[in-house]
Amino acid sequence: MSKPFEIKFDFPVADSTLKISINAIASLHHSEPYYLVTDFHLEKEKHPTAQYSIFPDQEIKYVKHNSSGAWVHKDSERESLLSLAIGEGIEKALEELE
Repeated sequence: MSKPFEIKFDFPVADSTLKISINAIASLHHSEPYYLVTDFHLEKEKHPTAQYSIFPDQEIKYVKHNSSGAWVHKDSERESLLSLAIGEGIEKALEELE
């Protein structure tokens, strides 16, 4: 696994315009490229007392479909609002690390 790094993303609440700002930790698995994302917390500035992860660990990977691609869950290879939001957070964090 690669060195863990922090990601930040906005998670859209279904059927509303509400978005929740979340921080998490991502680590790249090299054997089969996917990210293990753990330690999901509400944005610390807004909720400094959060102690427990609000989502279970997620395994997310990027797959290409024809000319485009999508962030999907490793086990089902399906995208969800959560996988897309996490993937966007990973992309932003990687851009900042470069």
